[in-house]
Amino acid sequence: MNPEQTYRFWVTCPQGVHGLLKQEITQIAEVEVGDWHKGVTFSGSLADAYRVCLWSRLSNRVYLALGETSEVSFDELQRLVTSVQWDEHLRPTGTLRVKFSGHLPEIRDTRFGAQKVKDWVVDQIRDKHGSRPNVDAKSPDVSIFAQVARKKMFVGLEFTSESLHKRGYRQFTGPAPIKENLASALLMAAGWPEMAKERKSFFDLMCGSGTLVVEAAMIAADYAPGLGRVEYAFERWLQHDNVAWQLLLREARQRREKGIETMPAVIGYDADGGVIAAANETLDSLGLSKQVRCYHKSLDEWEMPTHRPVKPGLWLSNPPYGERLGDKPLLLKTYRKIGELAREKLADWRIGILTSDDVLAREVGLRPYDKKRFHNGPLETTLYLYDAGEDRAASAESSTKTNEQVQGFKNRITKNLKQLKKWQQKEGIEAYRIYDADIPEFAVAVDKYGDWLHVQEYAPPKTIPVQKAEQRLMLALEALSDMFEMPVSRIAVKRRERQRGQSQYERNASQGQFFEVTEHGVKLKVNLFDYLDTGLFLDHRNSRQWVQQNCNGKRVLNLFCYTAAFTSHAFVGKAVKTVSVDLSKTYLKWGRDNLKLNGGKEGPSHQFIHADCMQWLADCKDSFDIIVLDPPTFSNSARMKDTLDVQRDHEFLVNSAMNCLTAEGVLIFSNNYKRFHMADSLYEKYDVKDITNRSVPLDFKRSKPHRCFEVRHKFSG
Repeated sequence: MNPEQTYRFWVTCPQGVHGLLKQEITQIAEVEVGDWHKGVTFSGSLADAYRVCLWSRLSNRVYLALGETSEVSFDELQRLVTSVQWDEHLRPTGTLRVKFSGHLPEIRDTRFGAQKVKDWVVDQIRDKHGSRPNVDAKSPDVSIFAQVARKKMFVGLEFTSESLHKRGYRQFTGPAPIKENLASALLMAAGWPEMAKERKSFFDLMCGSGTLVVEAAMIAADYAPGLGRVEYAFERWLQHDNVAWQLLLREARQRREKGIETMPAVIGYDADGGVIAAANETLDSLGLSKQVRCYHKSLDEWEMPTHRPVKPGLWLSNPPYGERLGDKPLLLKTYRKIGELAREKLADWRIGILTSDDVLAREVGLRPYDKKRFHNGPLETTLYLYDAGEDRAASAESSTKTNEQVQGFKNRITKNLKQLKKWQQKEGIEAYRIYDADIPEFAVAVDKYGDWLHVQEYAPPKTIPVQKAEQRLMLALEALSDMFEMPVSRIAVKRRERQRGQSQYERNASQGQFFEVTEHGVKLKVNLFDYLDTGLFLDHRNSRQWVQQNCNGKRVLNLFCYTAAFTSHAFVGKAVKTVSVDLSKTYLKWGRDNLKLNGGKEGPSHQFIHADCMQWLADCKDSFDIIVLDPPTFSNSARMKDTLDVQRDHEFLVNSAMNCLTAEGVLIFSNNYKRFHMADSLYEKYDVKDITNRSVPLDFKRSKPHRCFEVRHKFSG
């Protein structure tokens, strides 16, 4: 091999950066760049490859191609590896490392694949020279790259050692930093290299540990990103051209010195003083601290700098995304502030915002002129690009409309609270509904549990875009936080959709955060986060009160008891016996806890039975004065003998329950199937009275979430 020889190279890059990388390599080395399945490929001299390693801001790794084939098999892999004359690349007494990826029928583990490639290489060298190289996993003389892809196989040498995104300057990072080559990709996509040549300025008003600021400064200063790296893998390669490499290093240092003298203003700001200090330490280590600086200042405090001249250019930031649902409402104000600053103080600037959340991006209130997709680690993100001075009237009109809708939501909740205040205080309850999709734009149910809120979002119709529905949910949470002066962390949020089978009782999270609420003098344990429901069906409050008021000295059966709230009410109401039946051990334990909160305990007088209610009823020989029967609409639990459909099976359930009811007793039968129709045969056989209007409490009158019946035995007479 000689300096003028042409070689082929493969270059990898982050997902979404491929197109930008092709342009960058063409500019760096003036070579023709093609597509490769993990990035790009180009042909050129060793000096071209060295130049890419030194100057590429977007690449991850550069490989010298030694061989590839379209025949994918174990035998072909061996032929491909052994066709390389390895003693041209590695001394017999040297060290090597093999990085293998892919699978073959004979190779199902990458470690085994690496072992086979290593064996073929060292066996070839030993057969020729009588000695063999050793493996060095940390600092080898050569690092061999072998990959089995779906339709091709590749063998080459790694030129870069560590990934090129590791520039060598990063000493400390704040939360959720972006990689250096992604930061450069964002800057290039936003047009910063061209703007920097025109001496325009750069701001990052949410700079964190300063990755975007540093990368913007290095671009503006014509500072080769590879100058800070300690070593490249090609420097130990037998055919390394050190003369060409030293010339490139000297040229890069000269360009850096000249570039720093003429670079424009690059400034960062952040509300976290700790990360600002780290960012400035990085700038110091790079010799850029006189030209570039980061300052401790929040978005709310930010003003246009006066200590040095700035020319309208680029503001690019990577604000928090709010990966957890509960974090997002807190970020709405942040994204709105971004738009406010853009319109009011940076109207002549270009704005770039990277986020994974379209809903938050909408809050900027500007119409992007371009959107570009990138992967920030595992997250698919979008770079939104705005011209801050454009479309002000349209953004203001959109903001006004949104504000009017939010105010309407707040007004309705205020009205509801006013109507419920006297009733809530008189009844002595701490958990009640304050809003239930009263306004079409905000299709949520809001319940107050003491000092907490529980918000259930109804699944939006298919005609409403997902982003629009989520934006409304975020606005609702923000409004609730403001109205009740509580942090969003005290608002539990769930999406309510049509449930099938046991899914309505399945676990959502595992915070284990329980607390008590009081209802008509009864203490009940609730959990707002871990399950779809909270442990307390608020719409059955009136029925629980009725049981409490009418069970003195009576025997009460609670079927499909869930967390046995009816049982606790019956105990407080001085029932002589209660039996609670459910198929869930979790909820039966919860029911025991509720009973204990009210001074009771499990025993002969208060039994908790783990059983399929349908089967238990069929075998029941006891009799009860009050029976509560509130089955799910549908259940197909694997623990049940048969599925349960309340419309289909309610005759069996009612008849079986009535067989256990005393002559003067009453069955409270309810369900939440909207189209439920009580069988005519039951009206003929029993004294059935629809008491839904009485059983639905005041805070649920508008929605009427259940149907409820009193069923008694008929007497001839």
